[in-house]
Amino acid sequence: MFGAITASAEDTNGDGDENGDEDRYVVGLEAGTSTASVSRGATQLYRSLNLSSGGSVVVGDFDEGVRRKLEARSDVRYVEKDHVRRQQLHSAVEPSESVDLSDEQETPWGVERIGATDFHGKGGTELGATVAILDSGIDPEHESLEVADGEAFTECNGGFCATEWDDEIGHGTHCAGTVAAQDNGTGVVGAAPDVDLCALKVLAGDGSGYDSDIAAAIEWCADNDIDVINLSLGGSDEAQVLEDALRYAYDRGVLVVAAAGNGGSVAGVDYPAGYDECIAVGATDDRDEVPDWSARGDGIELVAPGDAILSTLPDDEYAYLEGTSMSTPHVAAIGAQLMSQGVPHAENTDDVDDPGGARGLLRETAEDVGFDEDEQGFGLLNAFDAFEELEPITTEDVTDVRATTATLNGSVRSIENASEVDVCFEWRESDESEWTETETESIEPGDEFSVAIDELTPETEYDVRGVLDDGDETATANVETFATGLDELAVETGDVEAIDHRTIQGVGKLEGLGDAESVEVSFSVRRDGDEWEETDSQDRDSIGTYEDDIAGLEPETEYEVEAVADGSNERTSGETATVETDPEPGIPEIERFELTDDSNGQFVRCNVHWGVADRDGDLELVATELRYADDDEELHRVASEIEGGEESGIHTVRNSDRFEGAGEEYEITLTVTDAEGNVTEETEETSLDERSPAPGIDRFEVTTDDFLGTPEAVVDWAVSDDGEELDGVELELCRDDEVVDESSSMARGEEASGTDSLRDGAADDDEAAYDVTIRVTDYFEQTTEETTRVTLGE
Repeated sequence: MFGAITASAEDTNGDGDENGDEDRYVVGLEAGTSTASVSRGATQLYRSLNLSSGGSVVVGDFDEGVRRKLEARSDVRYVEKDHVRRQQLHSAVEPSESVDLSDEQETPWGVERIGATDFHGKGGTELGATVAILDSGIDPEHESLEVADGEAFTECNGGFCATEWDDEIGHGTHCAGTVAAQDNGTGVVGAAPDVDLCALKVLAGDGSGYDSDIAAAIEWCADNDIDVINLSLGGSDEAQVLEDALRYAYDRGVLVVAAAGNGGSVAGVDYPAGYDECIAVGATDDRDEVPDWSARGDGIELVAPGDAILSTLPDDEYAYLEGTSMSTPHVAAIGAQLMSQGVPHAENTDDVDDPGGARGLLRETAEDVGFDEDEQGFGLLNAFDAFEELEPITTEDVTDVRATTATLNGSVRSIENASEVDVCFEWRESDESEWTETETESIEPGDEFSVAIDELTPETEYDVRGVLDDGDETATANVETFATGLDELAVETGDVEAIDHRTIQGVGKLEGLGDAESVEVSFSVRRDGDEWEETDSQDRDSIGTYEDDIAGLEPETEYEVEAVADGSNERTSGETATVETDPEPGIPEIERFELTDDSNGQFVRCNVHWGVADRDGDLELVATELRYADDDEELHRVASEIEGGEESGIHTVRNSDRFEGAGEEYEITLTVTDAEGNVTEETEETSLDERSPAPGIDRFEVTTDDFLGTPEAVVDWAVSDDGEELDGVELELCRDDEVVDESSSMARGEEASGTDSLRDGAADDDEAAYDVTIRVTDYFEQTTEETTRVTLGE
């Protein structure tokens, strides 16, 4: 296990393209540009990404000519190599130095040094937090780890893989242990045992992974409510696709932590750590010094323990590893703990110098250990001070708002040495200076609390804040603002838009309930001139927005929509909004269907390049079938599950009986199906693995001789085959139509030659006429022969 994970600094900081596919490129498109035209130019398509305003991305093999054409297009933002990133591991101990922790639990020095143990077991609010380890995977069965979820963006090739995101080399498992190894009395304990782990496998068994796979995993995190991304990987090459993906995630509330690299002062900060969206983490040792191998550069943001870090490895093992790979998960863990307390990843995602939120708090509380800024950044991670800086009380969103009443909500984090605290709220009209205080109540730290207030003024904006007294001091929380509703029944029609050809989405806003305890809200819908029809109602007892999908409509038809509120004694509606449903969706379309003969010496094969699209975006399956022409029997079928509005790819179909199938006419059928069962298919006929002509005899020269008194025919021959599939050469010596001697020679490939002797051992000394025949055969048993007559004997 350890031998597989060992890497030198040179291994981890070399050319990012090492071992990569020479033709594998990433094509970034302007937002709104269709990917179909780019996909058709790929000889092999790997994946596509949709990074919102950043535009779409297509990843595939593109030859040089296609790349030049793409680079010249105005709707193509970039064409770049799909670089390879590697684990940021500096070195590893020998296998004999594996640490036996079967009967004990140890807290690694790094977890102790950053002050994380002071907050073990205190948890957070009910918000929780999840750290995604984008790495070689995580051992799903390790005794010290609990993995909530996982996805694979590269294959797990080891035969032992328990899940598709299992860890073949141990690097990701080691990082995961530093983040959240369980406090269970066995093995090691992580910096934040209370956070959840998610395993995203982006590095293969050699510790390397493509930019496009890493970007796809980052996109997945942004779309699946991940709080923190740990990137203990990197390389020297910049990559726009990584920057696009990081911006996509950062804008959606994800804190990104990345290893700065192990190249010391020579290489600078690696990527993706070098991008503004990442917290670039360097390393320290147990003397608070920055090791020579830890990256230096202007991009360093924090340093954390990275030398001789004890953590988990697959198969319930534990070992010391070092590198900025080991530093990074310390920061990821504490960032997640802060976010579990309700702190956003950043308060201003457009200001890298003053981001605020968890990122700003990590910077502000970092400890200066006496190194230059390009070596330590803001300093050494300090979990203790970061948590001490947290406000102990948080004001949450105000709920149940009506014209004169509302419910105020707050939460209190865990507080050292406090089993109970006193809390209340202060509230006021936003343009007033004096606060009104609610009654004080006692709660346990870590709990939430709520207070209902009344006698508010309708249509008025209010401020509210929580207040806490723990016996030693009083703390005031953040201010939240809300507005009361009208003192009458009122509703407003909001944005109304078409979802598809038969459905529109209505949005309404209940602005006042009048005297009713609760009201029913709904929508009224009609076509021009028709009677109004009402949707199912929803009960509401406070103001706020509501929405509903209105189905069963006619395609390409204009509808009028009104939001409706129905109280106990009155009914009102908002202004009328107009919307038109989408056109009737068509059946799926086949935009590309191209065949390439890819036969080899074993199989008749055909590469089918396909591209399909569907106007209503519900593609489901594309399949390719191979048959002999005019024969219903299916020889081979390949199918792919697909989704979205357009997809493209390559299917390879084959006939494993090449001897019978080469040169035959075939039918190849492409079928695409959408979620509604609509089917489109096309069939092409083609001849595959066309057989070359029969082999040829290039030289056939026969001379006579005497071998120890026995006459012989000496044959000098040469043969060839345009298809390079020679199978053998036979020679025969015949007298009176009877074979008296023969020989055979192995012949393979395109051409062969030789010299052979044929004798008649039963011949007397008299002259006699003989026929000499050469016969050459190819793989398909096509045969060519020639015969000549000679006289042997005196």
